[in-house]
Amino acid sequence: MALLEVTPHTIERIEVPADWDSLVTATTDGLALKGDDTGGRIIYLAASEDRVLIGLEMSSLLDGLRSRGVRPSISPESLSFFLHDGQVPFPRTLYDGVFALTIGDRGLVKAEGGSLEVTFSLEFPYFSTLSREDQEPDPDRLLTVLAQATEDMLAGEENALLLLSAGKDSTALALALAEAGRTDVTCVTYAGEGDDEYVFAADVCRRLGLPHRTVSMDTPGADVRAILERFFTESPLPAGDLAQVPTVLAMLGETGDIGAVVEGTGNDVTFGYVPRPKDRLAARFAIGRWNWVDGLKALLPPGSQLNYLLRDPVEINWPGLRVRFRETRGLFDDALNTSRHWRAVRRRLGAIDVVDARGLLRGRHFEIGSQKDKIGLAARAFGGRAVHPYQDPRVIDYYFNLPQESRYDREHLVNKVLLRELLRAKLGYDEHAVGSRGFTFDGAAFVRRNREFIRDELFSCALFDRAAVEKLTRGIDDVGRGPYVWHHIVGIFQFAAWHNHSRYLRG
Repeated sequence: MALLEVTPHTIERIEVPADWDSLVTATTDGLALKGDDTGGRIIYLAASEDRVLIGLEMSSLLDGLRSRGVRPSISPESLSFFLHDGQVPFPRTLYDGVFALTIGDRGLVKAEGGSLEVTFSLEFPYFSTLSREDQEPDPDRLLTVLAQATEDMLAGEENALLLLSAGKDSTALALALAEAGRTDVTCVTYAGEGDDEYVFAADVCRRLGLPHRTVSMDTPGADVRAILERFFTESPLPAGDLAQVPTVLAMLGETGDIGAVVEGTGNDVTFGYVPRPKDRLAARFAIGRWNWVDGLKALLPPGSQLNYLLRDPVEINWPGLRVRFRETRGLFDDALNTSRHWRAVRRRLGAIDVVDARGLLRGRHFEIGSQKDKIGLAARAFGGRAVHPYQDPRVIDYYFNLPQESRYDREHLVNKVLLRELLRAKLGYDEHAVGSRGFTFDGAAFVRRNREFIRDELFSCALFDRAAVEKLTRGIDDVGRGPYVWHHIVGIFQFAAWHNHSRYLRG
């Protein structure tokens, strides 16, 4: 993968690779960077006063830095976001001095007084008022556009799989695969303890003529520790999404290396990110708007659901109940109280529309930077690539420019209205019976079965204070006492194991 090296002396004669399209453009003001507004590609850059290195893959960028004798360190501020919120907000990354640009991000690299200066700004393109609303709502047309996008992205790929939950997004992709004639693509569902998701998914595949299999921690021959250690070794970043573990297991399954992985995240930003009723309610009653509330968090353990009410309304966007600043300030040096950052963000946004706010915040930072990222990281770690049909420009142009009432029902807080119509028409999809589904897993069972693996990784992490780790892991045997107790343990584990094994952090 190509890298672009910029210095104060070469910036005026830089030649941008042709396949980078309009992502990087030489202008009279300097080098203009435009995050991919489909969310399909991310621009990575490592910046210093005498050199800026730019690439479209984090792995290539890190290899390029290493070849130049540079090994970036972990940013304590970014690590705080990762552990508290499950994501690192763009344009930050976990690495100090390394940045990432996605939907709406803009950057400018310019030479000033013999050194380089990099500035960032935001031009979010999916505010509701920016929709043309000139597309005709038609479930058949939506299926056609989605099938074309899927077929084109899989062109020439014989070894492909679809990560299939029973949810709307991946079920629609199964329908698109059948419409495109790609009945050779295997659909894979993770089967967790007490979860019937695979039953819904298997029925859909049977009706569409698609092969289907389930995987779990009990899949014969699946050495969970070995598989995860391989992923952590080969990945340039960890993913904050708590579904990273089942994603890795579902991809690898019983077949070894993979090809293309089709996956359904990435459309909430462009389809209209409607907050769930319970999130609206939590945001309304949350008292975390004020700094003094931080002192109350000492009264609650990380897994208590009451923590939701101690968050700032912006923090309601981040799923899961993870560690707080109360824990991380003793876990590693220079931890940041991220709640204060999000309070400042809320004040800057002011009276923003709730759908726009969720797309701008959760859509950009968590869905693109964590949910989607876990797919690409795992696929590349095992020699494959991720395929995201919802981020095809044709799909985005059609759906985003539908009349608002066909995109989402604002009054009743119902998202993806036309997508739901498509599924009802073609599959008789009962959204109320299926419920809201994502690619989740039985995290408490994972912790119970792998407690020694988890403890080994946490105590081996050189960044963490051992006494703080001991305190955090005292309840590791009691993760089943509440639905969210395992969240903070898995969240810390995913970082620690990556930090211990990743070849990108080695000398």
